[in-house]
Amino acid sequence: MEPGGDDPRPAPLDAADPLRERRIDGKQVYAGALLDVRRDRARLPDGKEAVREYIVHPGAVLVVPVRDDGRLVVERQYRYPHDRAFLEFPAGKLDPGESALATGVRELAEETGYRATVWTRLGIVHPVISYSTEAIELYAARRLVHVGACLDAGEFLEIVDCSEAELYAAIEEERVTDAKTVAALALYTRWQNARVRSIVVRIAGLVQGVGYRYWLIRAAQAAGVAGWVRNRRDGSVEARMQGDTVACDRLVDACCAGPRGARVDRVDVMRAPFDAGLRDFDLRGSD
Repeated sequence: MEPGGDDPRPAPLDAADPLRERRIDGKQVYAGALLDVRRDRARLPDGKEAVREYIVHPGAVLVVPVRDDGRLVVERQYRYPHDRAFLEFPAGKLDPGESALATGVRELAEETGYRATVWTRLGIVHPVISYSTEAIELYAARRLVHVGACLDAGEFLEIVDCSEAELYAAIEEERVTDAKTVAALALYTRWQNARVRSIVVRIAGLVQGVGYRYWLIRAAQAAGVAGWVRNRRDGSVEARMQGDTVACDRLVDACCAGPRGARVDRVDVMRAPFDAGLRDFDLRGSD
């Protein structure tokens, strides 16, 4: 086994990468309420040693909340290190044992007071790769319903609605400089402008035993969307959808209601590799 079995960093993407530095040993040099600072000795590719200092972070989630009219919900939040308020999308760090999506649902409700039905994963960013393990999962949240905010003690925010154009103008004028917000807006715009979709959709709620799969087959065939649908053992329905973006997005929106008797709590959307073999839309066995 490689030295440093207590390595707090994520597993290497490619353990055989010739540029990879091998950790020899390390220690925690500071533990605060937020920061976990480490100092390691590492073996460089040429065999020499170097000191590497970095911050261990539990990970975070950012949410791009989208109103029904297309405007985006952002926050004005004061950030002490810069002694100023920033415009940014709602975000927060993962609690122990919490999934990224659960964090997004929680942070959206706590900070903005909104609950969303449709959650689309946009991607992941590593905002400070030179000195932190932080990774931020990015989601878009649609079909918002206001349920009332519940801010943490000592947290003060202003909620602002902006169009995409207004946010891009704010970036150009350097009124929006938060890296995660800039990245999330770019990925959201790319998602919106895509001409085709290739996605996996999971529908949670009362969706089994109410004819949901057969309703979805008919709806997908009418929309010209290829793919398949099946029940999952966790009680949800999973569908593979591929086709024109407008048709797929309308079908996802229709999934929020489903057939008579269904009660949909949440629809999760994830990118999937394009499958040239998908032609029709059919039924598959449970996972």
